[in-house]
Amino acid sequence: MTNEETNNLPNNVKQIGSISDGYRIYLEDYACTYLEQYAASRGGCEKAAVLVGRNLTINDDNVLFINGVIQGKYTVQRNGMAELTEKSWQYIDKQLNLYFKDSQVVGLAYVQPGFEDYISEKLCNFQKNNITKGLQVLYITDPTEKISGFYRWNNNEEVFSAIKGYIIYYEKNEGMHEYMLENKIKEDKPEREPENERETEDAGAKARAVATSKVVKKGKHYAPIDQSKTVNLLGSVSFVMLLVCFIIGAGLVQNDDKLNDLETQLAALENEFQSSKEVFASYQEAAATETTEITTTVTTTETPLEQTTEAPESTAVSEPTKYTVQAGDTLISISKARYGDISKVQEIRELNNIEDDKIVVGKTLLLP
Repeated sequence: MTNEETNNLPNNVKQIGSISDGYRIYLEDYACTYLEQYAASRGGCEKAAVLVGRNLTINDDNVLFINGVIQGKYTVQRNGMAELTEKSWQYIDKQLNLYFKDSQVVGLAYVQPGFEDYISEKLCNFQKNNITKGLQVLYITDPTEKISGFYRWNNNEEVFSAIKGYIIYYEKNEGMHEYMLENKIKEDKPEREPENERETEDAGAKARAVATSKVVKKGKHYAPIDQSKTVNLLGSVSFVMLLVCFIIGAGLVQNDDKLNDLETQLAALENEFQSSKEVFASYQEAAATETTEITTTVTTTETPLEQTTEAPESTAVSEPTKYTVQAGDTLISISKARYGDISKVQEIRELNNIEDDKIVVGKTLLLP
């Protein structure tokens, strides 16, 4: 959007939530899409990015146009939070010069799975330490709960104030488009599961075939018997023997005196051939018996699944307890101290009608 267009707001827009007067946020569609992709990648990991754009005054209203998102690379985990380092800011400055020359850093986008849109003290401290970087707003998102929203930093009170809604607008955004192409986000792909019972059974059959292909008995390894090769060998030997007999017979056919000897030799050869067949048959039978014995040694043991019994859930409704706020207390610290984690923060908010997470020392809170 050029200076000549500052009096003309985008027409192709989509409103998210209710828009208040005095301060409005316009988020470009490419930037919005990239934010969602970035938040969904590497599930379960907190990460940061910066928002780039421009501040304009239109019809006496402060309007923030966000037309780009830059990944927060080279971050470090400090105090349980992904913080931008000096190397991160150097990378951001380089990307600004490459893709967003007419824009500047205007805010921080923070992804915190499992914490909804809760703003921790760590985020507030990070904002105070980096206010000179141009951070004006905070976009916080929880990809697991599909919750997100904008917050505006109040310098006087050093707190974030929630912005009720924002506007997504659509326009030609070559810078963000090029950045997205150069910094494609790889989405996590879950391992493929069998699509049906038949596929599961086929996989089981293959596993059983592999398990039974090599069987150990009495410490010795038995190779599978290839009966087709043995049959071919016996047939070749028999053919050679008959051929020898034919040659001998041809050489002696004219000798009447040796005809009887030839007949005797042929008979002997035939007997040897029959004996060879019997030996081979017994060999086959023994091999089959041995294979059967080997197969019977394979046993499978099934371990019965441990039966677990779930204790019936208590239907009794516990009465809220009272707690007096001490110096240094926060909703998170109270939840951790009473319940061991931060799972009760939202319930404490709702039970005490707390909207901005501010609690006063000496005030009595109801705890679930």
